[in-house]
Amino acid sequence: MPKTNTISRRNFLEAVAAVGSLGVAACATSARPAAHLSAADRRTGKLPARGEFIVRNAYVVTMDPQLGDMPDGDVHVRNGSLVAVGPNLIAPGAEAIDGRNRIALPGFVDTHFHLWGSFARGVVADGDFDYFPVMSRLGPVMTPEDAYNSARLGIAEAINSGLTTIHDWSHNIMSAPYADADLRALRDCAIRARFSYGYSRNLQQKPKETADFKDIARVKREWWGASKEGMLTMGFAARGAGDTPPEVYRKEWEFARSLGLPITQHAGRSLGEIKRFRRIEMLYKDKLLGPDVQLIHTYNASAEERGMIAETQTHVSIAPFTASRLASGLPYLGDLLDRGVQCSLSVDTTTVGGNADMFGIMRLMLQLNHLRSMNVMEVQPRRILELATIDGAKDLGIADRVGSLTPGKRADLILVRTNDLNVAPFINPALLLVQQAQPYNVDTVVVDGRILKHQGELVALDAEEIIRQAAESFAAARQRAGGPY
Repeated sequence: MPKTNTISRRNFLEAVAAVGSLGVAACATSARPAAHLSAADRRTGKLPARGEFIVRNAYVVTMDPQLGDMPDGDVHVRNGSLVAVGPNLIAPGAEAIDGRNRIALPGFVDTHFHLWGSFARGVVADGDFDYFPVMSRLGPVMTPEDAYNSARLGIAEAINSGLTTIHDWSHNIMSAPYADADLRALRDCAIRARFSYGYSRNLQQKPKETADFKDIARVKREWWGASKEGMLTMGFAARGAGDTPPEVYRKEWEFARSLGLPITQHAGRSLGEIKRFRRIEMLYKDKLLGPDVQLIHTYNASAEERGMIAETQTHVSIAPFTASRLASGLPYLGDLLDRGVQCSLSVDTTTVGGNADMFGIMRLMLQLNHLRSMNVMEVQPRRILELATIDGAKDLGIADRVGSLTPGKRADLILVRTNDLNVAPFINPALLLVQQAQPYNVDTVVVDGRILKHQGELVALDAEEIIRQAAESFAAARQRAGGPY
């Protein structure tokens, strides 16, 4: 796959000349009309149709090793599927989207996102207002409607920032309506997602009680039936070894596997955790690790534990913003990759990380690995970009559908402007995307063939309404909790 972009002198000069006129006008509040396929009624929540369109003359970063990069390529989409990717495609009748001064690439894939807390990012700070005490107060007093409004806020920001798949790590499910609220938010916003049914702030204080097996089975039956395809998949979010006794976590893992659910588990997050127990070692000795398991964080995993992860083909999701913000530790990304571990990147929670911003996550991930390894060559920007796209899809088990712009896969893609002030002049796509770009530069977002953002503007979701409802829910929940602040 090419690592550099060979751009012509003429295109370079055109790009630089365009910065002044386009850099400001292409912001998220752009009033330019959207394409026909992106037309939607925000008042009713009607989503854009899956029609037929073609992105013309973009710099296409396919993330497919066989196809590579295409400095002047087209992407043809029909009924939610990638029909063809290449230069000068013939697509009579397809609506054309101008890809000039744009990078076309697969949508970003988040692999661990606590959506339910999205509305609380304005109060989490240090000391008494640390994430854990704050959310332990807010979580139990939230209503299902609060959960819905908070999740929609996180999803809308994710789509606006170029995320087309998220892993909804739902660990404030106090009863069945809370699970349904999260799933409704995912469905209504039309994002691709794994929903991992977790526990609640209350159940976390009851280590001898198992998760609600009856409702987990109900959710799988009612929302998925016999189908394993579609926009949503399901997993199980475990408290696991250490937080629960062996008889509880073994029973939970056995149950999840009986339903065919992949399992996700926080592990090795902090020094405080490993002083109490070494969760990865416990799971390894119980023979519970495996390719259907995703461990979150692992910043304080020993060399032996990292070997256990590799041996069992267990996956790892890394959240660099919360790793640094909570002083958890420096990720062992380079070492894990050298061991052949399937790694990916995550938002974790915007209450701590601040934003659902994969550009920032990629940039910080690269920098933290430099600090950990003291070797700037160990992991390079192109490898980081893979983690945010195709490797995220592999982690979630959906790389046969998304993660690369490969004909036959579903049409999850984004267009990122290359002629804005903060990224021009455009030379190398991986450097621009990992070291320079921001959500501001995302021009178009397509999920399963639906254009959800176009010309810098969300076209299906009413951002003002989503913000208003989230703010009202947060104010009410904070009042019921008696704070914080």
